[in-house]
Amino acid sequence: MSAKFHLACIDCGWSCEPEFRQRCPECRGALESRLDLRNARPRGSDQPELAYLDFLPVVSPDFLDPGLSVRTPCRPAPDLGAAIGLPNLWLKDESRQPTGTTKDRLASVVLAVFRQLGIKEWVASSTGNSSTALARAVLRDQSMRAHFFCGRDFVEDHRVELGDQVSLTVVDGSYSDASRAAQKFAAERQIAWEGGFFNWARREGLKVAYLEAFDAMESEPDVVVQAISSGMGMMAAHKGAQEYLATGRITSMPRFLMVQQDTCAPMAKAWQDGRAQLTDSDVINRPEGLARAILLGDGRASYPYMRAIVRATGGSIVSVSQREMVEARRMLRELEGMEVCYSAAATIAALRVEAKAQRITAGQVVLANLTGRMRDPVPPTS
Repeated sequence: MSAKFHLACIDCGWSCEPEFRQRCPECRGALESRLDLRNARPRGSDQPELAYLDFLPVVSPDFLDPGLSVRTPCRPAPDLGAAIGLPNLWLKDESRQPTGTTKDRLASVVLAVFRQLGIKEWVASSTGNSSTALARAVLRDQSMRAHFFCGRDFVEDHRVELGDQVSLTVVDGSYSDASRAAQKFAAERQIAWEGGFFNWARREGLKVAYLEAFDAMESEPDVVVQAISSGMGMMAAHKGAQEYLATGRITSMPRFLMVQQDTCAPMAKAWQDGRAQLTDSDVINRPEGLARAILLGDGRASYPYMRAIVRATGGSIVSVSQREMVEARRMLRELEGMEVCYSAAATIAALRVEAKAQRITAGQVVLANLTGRMRDPVPPTS
C-alpha cells in the first residue's frame, strides 16, 4: 500500500495505516483519511476522480472505474438569486449524475477503495440513492458482490437490478432498523459492513463535488448550504474546504448551513436548543416527509460532527416546512429551468428564510449544492 494517506480519528487522533475500518478502536470516533497534500493539485481530466486524484485516498488510477460519476455544472443563478435576495448565488447541479444524485460520486470512490483493499463482497443499507448508485457500480465489476438492506417504506426508492451480484433485503421498519439488520447479516457471514456515514471512503467521494464547485466559482463562497440526513455530504464538504485551505486554493473557510425538513429535523432542533447530543427522545421511528432522501430519524451518531462543523464555521442547522420546499422547487424550475428533488429544493427554501432574516446578506457569495433529482412523492394540495 502506498504511503499517500493514513487513517486518523477525528475525535482523539488515533491513527493507523490504510485498512477498512470505520471507527476508532480507542474512542469509537469517526475515522478520516489524512492525505499527503504536498504538490497536490487538480489535474487536466474530464473524469472527476482522475482530475482530483491527488485529493483522494486512491493509490492508483487503475482502481477507478471511469464513468461512474461525471463532472457537473456549477453556475450563477441570477434570476433565482434576485428573487430571494441573494444575487451572488451559485448552484451546483448534482442531478446530472448518471443515477440522478450525488451518490454516484461516493460509489466511485468506495469501489476503488474496496478494490485496493481486496474487498469483493460486502453489505450496505440505504434509503435508496446510495444503494442505487452502489448497485450500478457493482454491476460494472464482475468480481464484486453486494447485499443491500432497506426499510419497507423505501423499497420504491431503490432502482436496483437484482441478480447474482446484487441482492436487496426488505426490513419491516426504518432505515435505522435496516442498518442494524445489515450489520447483523455481515457479522454472521463474516463479510464487510460498508458502514454508511462512518465509511470514510464515502465522504471522500462526495467531497469531489465541492472541489469542482470551488474551482468553478468566480469568487470563494462565504456560505455553503446542503440538505442533510446524517450529514455525510457536509462533513465531506468541510474536509474538502480544509484541504483547499491547506493547499492555498481557497483563503478562508465558508460558513456551513445545514438543512432538514420540519417533519424529520432532530439535528436542527437539537442545534436550536443548544444541545451537544441527541438523546433517545429525539429519535423518530417512522419519519415522514416530502424529501425522502433525508428521512433519517436517528442522527445520534453523526450529530456531534455536524455541531462541531457549524460551531467552527459560524454556521447553523435549520429546518424548513413542506410548503417552503414545494415553493422553492417551483422557483428552481421556473427561474432556473432545474428539476430537482425536494431534498435539493430544501437548500433554496432555507436560503430564502435566512436572507429574509438578514442572517445571510446580499453581498455574500452563496454556494447551494443541489444533490439530486430522484423521484419524490406528490405534494399535498392544501
